[in-house]
Amino acid sequence: MAYSSATYQAISILIYIHYKIRAELYNYLSNRVISEQLNIPAPTVVKIMGKLKSAGIIDVREGMKGGNMLAKPLTDITLFDVFDAMERGNPMFKIHRGFHLDYDIFEGIVEKTINSLEEAEKAMITYLKKTRLSDLIPPEN
Repeated sequence: MAYSSATYQAISILIYIHYKIRAELYNYLSNRVISEQLNIPAPTVVKIMGKLKSAGIIDVREGMKGGNMLAKPLTDITLFDVFDAMERGNPMFKIHRGFHLDYDIFEGIVEKTINSLEEAEKAMITYLKKTRLSDLIPPEN
């Protein structure tokens, strides 16, 4: 797997926004505050927030008192939602099929390998779809 750290960073950002707004410290969090507090480079935060906004996971308010807030509660955001927003269109496994081998046995091996990797990807997606961001944090009192 060769995914970027963007999915993990996006999950961290969303949980951070949840806690800060829940504590009524902010109505909206700026990219600058998020960048400084989570030690994520500002350009990376901007890119992640753009993808999360496009996916409908966050709302953005422009202006002096603007910033980012969750578009829906953590109970309605799955790990797959975040993963898909960050990695949209990237296959889990990059598969090379252009072998120059004359052995028929390798065709069967290659097909079995591809099928195994596709099953692994399906299992991962199933798990990500059933896990909500709210499952990652302690229950609220």
